[in-house]
Amino acid sequence: MKRIKKIRVALFTDVLKENLDGVTYTLYNIIERIPRDKFEFLFITPCPPSENVKLPYPVIVCRYIKMPLYGDYPLAFPYCDKKLKKALEEFKPDLIHFTTPAFLGRYARNYAIKNNKPLVSTYHTHFPNYVDYYFKFLPFLKFLGHLVPLILRYYYNVCDTVYVPTKPVLEDLAGIGIERRRMTIWARGIDTSKFNPRKRDDKYIDRLCGKDTIRILFVSRLYWVKEITTIVNIYTKLSRTHPNMKMVITGDGPQRKYMEKRMPGAVFTGKVLHDDLPRLYASCDIFLFPSITETFGNVNLEAMASGLPVVAAAKGGPLGIIREGETGFLVDPKNIDKFCDRLSRLIDNPVLLKKMSRNAIDYARTQKWDNLCRDMFASFERIISDRKKKAEEVNEAAV
Repeated sequence: MKRIKKIRVALFTDVLKENLDGVTYTLYNIIERIPRDKFEFLFITPCPPSENVKLPYPVIVCRYIKMPLYGDYPLAFPYCDKKLKKALEEFKPDLIHFTTPAFLGRYARNYAIKNNKPLVSTYHTHFPNYVDYYFKFLPFLKFLGHLVPLILRYYYNVCDTVYVPTKPVLEDLAGIGIERRRMTIWARGIDTSKFNPRKRDDKYIDRLCGKDTIRILFVSRLYWVKEITTIVNIYTKLSRTHPNMKMVITGDGPQRKYMEKRMPGAVFTGKVLHDDLPRLYASCDIFLFPSITETFGNVNLEAMASGLPVVAAAKGGPLGIIREGETGFLVDPKNIDKFCDRLSRLIDNPVLLKKMSRNAIDYARTQKWDNLCRDMFASFERIISDRKKKAEEVNEAAV
């Protein structure tokens, strides 16, 4: 029986440490579903998994620089890395995949071009929104914003495929010059056996928030870019009109102390992992997510799968997954009055809250990781096959 040659994929990612952020959440769901009879993977990263996590694929830790302000995120610096060069020579990849348009992504891009290999990328961070967010505080650097489209075109307009999570984000990228023919929508999935309303635990949430309270949940790293001041202002206003409201802040980060000082009645859980996180989602009532820099926002899908309507900023990723008036509400970014109005509407109308909860669950059940990953791996096969056909056509034409 003829042995099938496996497709070899070299995946360059700036983070591979488990449970760190949305990038690793997506990557680990992909890794779990790699068809091992068809594919071999090599991972290149400056931030490997913990020692207790054993991946069934080799991981090359490339050179990196420690970044004092980004403790969990070393900056990859793969140049002149003999170990990396040797690993790629031995692995002989058929396809190159990168996750971030930084030094490591540049190395992957140039390697693919130099060796005439197909190049793909998953789009995780919506840099145009980050630029808009930060440059309003640093107007003297606003001219640098013009460089972002140039940089993104440099990376993505040489890719065979860019996997973009939602249509609004795809349209944003097309608007700055990323070629539409190179982009395809590849969403994010949810494990509904893990995140679902059956995980609700009334005793647990009563201990956390007190009885007879309405629980509004926020889950994220606590950084300014997640709209921390908007959350604080929503809390301050809503607390005056709804004394039975209890806001639950899940996550950690440098702005936690700032929030705790200004939200004295809120519950701060810190980072919650494993079985406790689905239980927390399902035990709350409404999900709040005012961040305006999201490419997708996996937490929104986790909340919906758990039965929580979402009240989110109408910008970026949430625009592509929240159905206005059905699974939640989309609100003008930073508009405290409108956020409070939509939250109040759900708090004051249990019938509407229950209806949106059912709609959210129904939507989440359609978002399956198995289907998404099967589509991605099938696209890898098509991309490689198309490349081979084009090469054969060129050779035939030359003859």
